[in-house]
Amino acid sequence: MTALDWCIIGVYLGAMIGLSIYLGRSQSSQEDYFVGGRKLSWWAVGLSTMATQTSAISFISIPAFVALKRGGGLTWLQYELGVPIAIIFVMAFLIPFFRHLKLVSVYEYLELRFDPSVRYLISMVFLISRGLGTGVGVYASGIVLSVCLGIPLWLTIVIIGGVTIVYDTLGGITAVVYSDVIQMGILLTGIILCMIYAADLVGGLDNVWSSFPDVRRMAIDPSAGFRASQKSTPFWAFLIGGIFLYTSYYGTDQSQVQREFWPG
Repeated sequence: MTALDWCIIGVYLGAMIGLSIYLGRSQSSQEDYFVGGRKLSWWAVGLSTMATQTSAISFISIPAFVALKRGGGLTWLQYELGVPIAIIFVMAFLIPFFRHLKLVSVYEYLELRFDPSVRYLISMVFLISRGLGTGVGVYASGIVLSVCLGIPLWLTIVIIGGVTIVYDTLGGITAVVYSDVIQMGILLTGIILCMIYAADLVGGLDNVWSSFPDVRRMAIDPSAGFRASQKSTPFWAFLIGGIFLYTSYYGTDQSQVQREFWPG
């Protein structure tokens, strides 16, 4: 790490906080803070949704499954086939229904449908489960950054957590959405550059593809059915499980649905 590297990191972190302060100045109500005044841009919400789904775990565990795990390979895509099916269901049925109710929290519906105790219970379950899940994500990110930056793991975790808490708290959901847009742009740019650089190191994409065994190139294998083996992943179990998981995530998880509560 050089002085220039640290300057770039410092400017980026400062810009995230500065953006949240700027966006937070125009907020004057609960709706402004929690749902962006119900006037967030559709493209920003879309990119933010993609960014929220992506984490350090995705970049560590999924490549390991594709490249190293026995029975892995591109069959992981069988799981991701559930995404478009789940998204269509959520867009057609859940989001219009929630928008009609003008909710701020998706768990408000549980109070309308049942009673406050159900809302509080599920809200508590969400906070605990999301807190644990976020902890794992921050820890994984911290490991990667600790190696890249050459600083202790605990310090990277403090920096990630501290800066994120500050800009989320100051700017509300609007800051979350537009910071996600910026981060998604950086993420995609980094992925493309890494792919180009890595492919060049091994002599081109043809060499990358040919280096994988034939069994790892297979993306769709319906013959695997519902049961996993050492040589294959279960197609129908991945697909059906993915549909239910992504429907629950994009349709009922507050970390995702909150940014979808627009327009009023």
